[in-house]
Amino acid sequence: MQNRSPARLVNPEMVETVRAMFPHIPTAAIHFDLQKTGSVEQTCDNILRDGTLPMPPAPRPPTPPTASSSSTSAAGSSSGVSVNGNLVQRFKLEEAAKNNIVPDEPNKIWGDSAEKRQEVFKSRKEFMVLQARKRFLEQEARKAQEAEAKAKEVDASA
Repeated sequence: MQNRSPARLVNPEMVETVRAMFPHIPTAAIHFDLQKTGSVEQTCDNILRDGTLPMPPAPRPPTPPTASSSSTSAAGSSSGVSVNGNLVQRFKLEEAAKNNIVPDEPNKIWGDSAEKRQEVFKSRKEFMVLQARKRFLEQEARKAQEAEAKAKEVDASA
């Protein structure tokens, strides 16, 4: 077990002082560092030295006193894997994927309105998903061909 110093009391003025100087640093990271250092000056030095501050570790939920099988299934579900399916499903691109359609690359323009920018961003994401899928399928096909060629070589040499 590591020897940790106790968390120091951090008042909101300390956090706001650091936040005023470094608005790009998340408040949670500032608070976490202030708890460790207890000093606005030391926290500012840490930011200047490293360019940022580490985020606080995510709190671990208490483990329920149930059977171990339920805790392993809970750990598996919180592993960060998306439960929304793959990207093709998430962006509703099944039809384009089924027909192996990769649209032309969208224009790299900055729209005048938020709606226009969002639409351009959405179309760029869709393009990138379909393009990545196409590259992946081509790579898998090449691997399958190489494996088939190796199998034929083994059969021919035997």
